[in-house]
Formats: sequence, C-alpha cells, structure tokens
Amino acid sequence: MAVIASLNLTEGTHVPYVTIDEVLYSPTASSIDFSNLIENGSAAVQRRALQELIVRASVKADNFIYGALGTLTATVNTENGRYRANRMGQFVIHPYYWPILEVRTFKVGYGPGSAMTSATVSADTCSIERMQFIMTNPTGLGSVPVQFNTLGNFSRGEQFVEYTYVNGFANAFTTADSNIGATSIQVTSSIGIYPGLTLTIWDGMNDESVTVASSYDGTSLTLPLTSGLIYNHGKNVSVSNLPATVKQAVIHLIVSMVKQRGQGGLVLNELGDMTPAGSINVTSQVDEMQAYDLLTEFCAIWGRN
Repeated sequence: MAVIASLNLTEGTHVPYVTIDEVLYSPTASSIDFSNLIENGSAAVQRRALQELIVRASVKADNFIYGALGTLTATVNTENGRYRANRMGQFVIHPYYWPILEVRTFKVGYGPGSAMTSATVSADTCSIERMQFIMTNPTGLGSVPVQFNTLGNFSRGEQFVEYTYVNGFANAFTTADSNIGATSIQVTSSIGIYPGLTLTIWDGMNDESVTVASSYDGTSLTLPLTSGLIYNHGKNVSVSNLPATVKQAVIHLIVSMVKQRGQGGLVLNELGDMTPAGSINVTSQVDEMQAYDLLTEFCAIWGRN
C-alpha cells in the first residue's frame, strides 16, 4: 500500500481575501473598467470574471509569502518531521506557517506510523509562541516528558514527530443578512476564531469591529458577539482579522492583471483631452510591486531545531 504524505492532505486550500464590492469601491481600482472583462458579456458574466481574478490574485499573494501551498487564511495543518529533544527534554517545533493559533495533536516515536505515541496537548504541556511551539514536561524541567517515557530517552537521538496545528488569520464570509443590533452573525468558517477575538466586518462605509463573546464554543458557524451590530450587513461580506494591508495588496494584484490585458481607464488632462490613466505596461508593474512591498512583512522563513 502506498504511503500518503499527511501534509499534502491539509495544504493547498486558498480562500479569497476580498469581495467583489471591496474591489469595485476601492480607490486603488477606481481607474479600471470592470464592465468589459469578458467582451460583450452580461453584467453577471463580468462579476464572475472579477471573482475569478480575486481568487487568482489571492492565491498569488499566498504564493509570494509561502510558496505553492501555504496560505495566510487560518487553516488546520498536519505536518511531520524529525526532531531531537533538547537537554531539558523539550521538543521545540517550528511549523511551516505562522502565526500559530492552536496545537491540537502531537505524536513522537523512534519510527513513523504505529511507532509513534500520542502526547497529551494541554496548557501544562504545550507552550505556543508566535512562530514556534514547545512540548515539555508539566512536572518540571530536566526530565523527558512523561508521555514519552515508554519510548526511551529521546534526548539521545533523532525522533519522528507528527503534529496538527491551526495557523493564520481568521478569514470568513457572512452567509446570512444581519440587522442593526444583532448579537450574532453567521459565517462560512470557524477556523481561527476564538472567544474574545476581535474581527472586522469589511462592508464599505459600514465597516465595523466586533468581538466574539466568551460563550462561543469554537466550532459553531454562528458567532455570538459581545455587543449588537452598528450597521446592517448582507450576505457574502468579508469577516476577518486580516491586516488591511493584505487586502490592499490583493487589490493591487487584481488591478495589475487587468491593466496587463489593456483595460485601464481614461482621464481628462488639463487641456480637456482624453488620456490613459497610466501607461499600461509600467503601471501594471508598479501595482504588482506595490503589492509585493505590502506582503513582504508577512513572509516567514521556517526551520527546525
């Protein structure tokens, strides 16, 4: 029977970072004509074409940061590797992606598969830092973690390790209308959302920040809020704790791709003549570079101790 890499089963899932309305009403894209992306297509066809551009630009942003498979959107990933415990019996794990939000499982052993033993993951055994987590012994430093004792002294050699963790930024969309004063919203995904987390509802002039109530169970797609909504919101509105710079970068990438195909807008110069909003070749490159400048801060180099 073939061996399937566990990491390949949990990577490569990408979620758009902006909505169609966020693009259409962005000052960055104001010089772009999105009404003829598909020549002679209907309004519905143009919106579909723009949505495809949004998906591709979002993946392009992810690829720049993490390579082919990573994403800034919060995901549940399973990874494996070979590690040595340090002199204090701790396993210091550097996953591929960041920020680390939660560690769910941890297995270690002298060999892969059935040779590994599951360790208890709790606040007493696992310390999470922004770009690494540490599995340690809750009974004190200087000894191998109690869950691993049956496998011998791991500080003597390299061990096989497999772990499941949650990383990234919460990135979901509303699935139902919500009214002013509502104390809950319905979303597409609960991954990366926890009690006490502050989220932004990205809805143009009706943007607002909300906080997830302490009663939230961590899995429901209905998010209870600590206070009522200030504005009405419709379906398919972005709800996330993504930095605004990520959204801005994706819009720049969308603008760049449209300008490359010659869909720039026209403006009136001081003499009243119609002129292009910018040189298509140069401007598309500038937009792309601006996007990468915004995304550079999110790039991370991973490694293992």
